[in-house]
Amino acid sequence: MKLTREYLQDILTYIGHLETFAADGRDALYGDVRTRLAVQRSYEIIGEIVKRLPDELLAQQPHIQWRQIKGFRDVLIHQYDAVDLEIVAQALADLPNLRAAVTVMLASLPEDDEGDDDAED
Repeated sequence: MKLTREYLQDILTYIGHLETFAADGRDALYGDVRTRLAVQRSYEIIGEIVKRLPDELLAQQPHIQWRQIKGFRDVLIHQYDAVDLEIVAQALADLPNLRAAVTVMLASLPEDDEGDDDAED
């Protein structure tokens, strides 16, 4: 079982990947299938990690739409043929807010955090 700290660090890693993928702008998302698939996969992983985080931790950053992030992951995986790229582009535009929230949560954890991957949706 991973520590909560490790999950948060993983989210920051995937945010970094997303920032790299988005560096070429919206045209890359709409016009390059490799970029689109890489972005979608990164969001799938972020959504899965968020599902594993304790609800009390997520509640510390109520301005982030955690439930939507979890649901976004489900849409990307289960309704792959109905993904609206405009929603993906909006999520990319909101990355700085997600990065800031995760950074604050990470800083709030004690060094010996024990983790909890039994968090509920």
